[in-house]
Amino acid sequence: MGVSLTTRRAFIVCTIRGSLALGATALLSACGAGTGTPAPTTPPAAAGATPAAAPTTTGAPTAAAPAAAATTGPATVATGDINLYVGGDVNIRDLWSKELLPAYKKVKPDVSFNMIFDEHALAEQAVFDRLAAAKQAGKPSGVDLWEATGRLQIGGEAGLIQKLSTKEIPNLDKVPKDAFDRFGGYGVPYRASSVVLAYNSAEVKEPPKTLDALLNWIKSNDGKFTYNPPDKGGSGGNFVTRVLEIGIPEDQLRFFQTQYDESKEVLWEKGWAILKELHPHIYNNGFYPPGNIPVLQTLGKGAISMAPVWSDQSLSYLAQKLLPPEVKLLQIDPPFAGSAAYLGIPTDSQHKETLYEFLNWLLTPEPQLIIVNRINGYPGLDWKYMPAEVQQKYADIAKAYSFSFSPKFDTDRNKLWYEKVVGTPPPTPTS
Repeated sequence: MGVSLTTRRAFIVCTIRGSLALGATALLSACGAGTGTPAPTTPPAAAGATPAAAPTTTGAPTAAAPAAAATTGPATVATGDINLYVGGDVNIRDLWSKELLPAYKKVKPDVSFNMIFDEHALAEQAVFDRLAAAKQAGKPSGVDLWEATGRLQIGGEAGLIQKLSTKEIPNLDKVPKDAFDRFGGYGVPYRASSVVLAYNSAEVKEPPKTLDALLNWIKSNDGKFTYNPPDKGGSGGNFVTRVLEIGIPEDQLRFFQTQYDESKEVLWEKGWAILKELHPHIYNNGFYPPGNIPVLQTLGKGAISMAPVWSDQSLSYLAQKLLPPEVKLLQIDPPFAGSAAYLGIPTDSQHKETLYEFLNWLLTPEPQLIIVNRINGYPGLDWKYMPAEVQQKYADIAKAYSFSFSPKFDTDRNKLWYEKVVGTPPPTPTS
């Protein structure tokens, strides 16, 4: 719905390994799992793209704002009493500083936030380390509300992040249960996005609405479909994942999304055979554009008629007329994967009651509409709680999304895709 929700979208999907103080395994962090409307001259990078630059300082740091314990820390862009740590691209900074926080100020004039913005969420580990160090020292961390994903659950299980429920935040009962449960109830999913199917309606009069129909369409329409390699962005990666899931029993899908066992990858063989069969039918005899944005560009210039894309990126491109108006979006059945951005409350925050009230407000239609309109993100709320006109506008994509594989499975998936589908060794990583 997302979450997460420019260079997110540089939806930067960061594969994080090691270094968590609790000895956690690698996890996926959808850095800025939400996107926005980028300027036409700088199109949004997508879920899975690497950040174009290190974090930059936006705004003047204030003495009241605690900085994350990192060599390059996040920048403070607002002043107040409650320390809000947010990571993502500048569209997410602007969402908070120009839209959400001013809107809440009108509701609660006596509540002020000190927003510490971390461009591309590159200092997320430093925030985690700050919380852990404060707990060990028995001192407050100075972090009151933190946007993150998997680290929230790891922190929660270590006593750093509070577990939430409808008791504290009643409107959580309006959030899709799967999204809320994703990280153990240690965070509030407030925006999201997903991969959807984009098609040129001038050429495709009856688009496929199921995975089986999509696979048949690709084989019957040589050269009119493509996707990016799974290591080059989440839109192609989630297409590959959805096909691989064909061979995975329903009761084992959750394992692939949350744990890791290389021996279980034998269940991918059926999916690899299907993807190998599709290879000669792909655009230009097997050309896979090197990223989420190149796929959109290939679709935009009319070289193909259909492709998997990120919802927010494609909506932004349509709004900027970087895609022809004939391009439409829909979610297939079973759905492609998506991700949300989550807000967690550290256990040592001194402002919990105020934060409960704020988060409950955030899960109401008015601020959720800001997210939909400002960054083309999905709401954190179930779509059925959004205004009727919004549901109608997004009817073809306003549906549940699935979840991708856990990071270690993703690493294996990427390597095997080159070997089993393209027939080449995976590219050598560059530093």
